[in-house]
Amino acid sequence: MSFMETMQSGLDRVMGPFAQKLSENKIISALTAGMMASMPITLGVAAFAILGNLPIEPWQTFLTNTGMGQHMLDIVAGTSSLLAVYIVPTIAYHYAKNERENGLTAAVLALAGFIVLQPQTITLGDQTIPALLQSHLGSNGIFVGMLTAILIGISYSKLMKMNIKLKLPASVPPNVSESLSPTFVAMIIFLGVFLVRYGAGLTPYKNIFDLVSDIVSKPVMLFGTSVWSMIAFQCFMNLCWFFGIHPAPILSVYLPVIIAANTANIEAFLGGTASAELPYLGFSLLYGFCYIGGTGSTLSLAFTMFSAKSERYKALRNVALVPNIFNINEPMIFGVPIMLNPIFFIPMIVSSFIGGVLGIFAIDILGVGSAFNPTVSLPWVMPPFIGPFLTGGWKLGLAIIFVILVQLLLWYPFFKVADNQALKEEQAAV
Repeated sequence: MSFMETMQSGLDRVMGPFAQKLSENKIISALTAGMMASMPITLGVAAFAILGNLPIEPWQTFLTNTGMGQHMLDIVAGTSSLLAVYIVPTIAYHYAKNERENGLTAAVLALAGFIVLQPQTITLGDQTIPALLQSHLGSNGIFVGMLTAILIGISYSKLMKMNIKLKLPASVPPNVSESLSPTFVAMIIFLGVFLVRYGAGLTPYKNIFDLVSDIVSKPVMLFGTSVWSMIAFQCFMNLCWFFGIHPAPILSVYLPVIIAANTANIEAFLGGTASAELPYLGFSLLYGFCYIGGTGSTLSLAFTMFSAKSERYKALRNVALVPNIFNINEPMIFGVPIMLNPIFFIPMIVSSFIGGVLGIFAIDILGVGSAFNPTVSLPWVMPPFIGPFLTGGWKLGLAIIFVILVQLLLWYPFFKVADNQALKEEQAAV
């Protein structure tokens, strides 16, 4: 038996039963089903996100002159950038449905509760206007949205089972009765939403979204510009993404540090400093070693799906691989799923650490940054095995490809555990 087979067998014995128990948990089941329900949105607009950001000057000029570019960006902004709006009702729906309650009513209540928690006005200069912040409806609101959906789903299901319903005569049509019977339940739920909103309003943050974001972001502010800080930051983002906290608001906190380091590199480079002697060479290059295919370096996981035996992962590979090549990994996070899936916890966290350690070795020992040009700016959708060749030459490009192969070995045994589990479920269904 090979080392990989031995490792896979051990993982099956240790994590298989644990994963099975978690998959039967009502909350985990609802979160997984709700997240997977959002896949048509993220997959449906992935092509627009890629095409709208391709760094080809004639293509970008064409998009600008025809006005198509802005519409592409607006489609992405109205879907993937508002993901919390879509996952809140789907999570609550699946939880209530599993409890044999009206999933549609739970979904509507959860979405309404999520909207009620939002700040209802935005201040622009001296003017206050009625509006909702897009960030609270998207990346900065996913974690709060998940909590809202689960808590309202649980509350609705339990209260309905307690028979706290509006009693109506038998002569009332069933559709009317089903709509009115949860009236008292809805009143109790919105009382709870009010208390949460009021309590968050008493804090310096004034709302639950900024409160949660700041609690998550504070640890990020403790990091500096060392290479180990970058590795720790990436692993922290992976951890947050595993638990459903979108990395975008976390990255925004650390972004000033990254920008400051990149700016210092550019100034030194333009001043005649050799690439190998740039003040923050390792710090800037490590981002590419720790972020391959998106937060969690999931591109290698997508490649392991070519070994899939289950129809589930064969189908997912066909639709999720291309977006992941362009650093769009929501289909992987929600479709595998990686989020809240104990099978993938270790590789999700460790992938960036391995990439970072190999990156330090490649930069300090092998000198792969000797041709790095910090003035070359590439869009975030640039494939990770193409961008390094453009910014740092063939040495840096080959180093990134080597890291992808090593990370593939990391993801493979964990994927086979999930693939075997999915295969057993499919065979049992047949």
